[in-house]
Amino acid sequence: MAQFDAVDLIRKKRSGASLTADEITWLVDSYTSGIVADEQMSAFAMAVFFQSMQPDELSLWTNAMIATGERLDFSSLSRPTAD
Repeated sequence: MAQFDAVDLIRKKRSGASLTADEITWLVDSYTSGIVADEQMSAFAMAVFFQSMQPDELSLWTNAMIATGERLDFSSLSRPTAD
């Protein structure tokens, strides 16, 4: 995985630019593994609040967040399930 700098990504988003798939994946993975500090992610969230995310960025962000969680397998249940 490519390496990025959280401050550079915050500045990029703050200036209104879109993040790439690699940048989004790195940011989410680095935050969930403790590399990116809470304060940095808060600054990024503020940049997103003021500049928004493009639909493709939001889709990439959502998929990156899903990939960080544990997935449960309900295929053995005979009835429809939801989580």
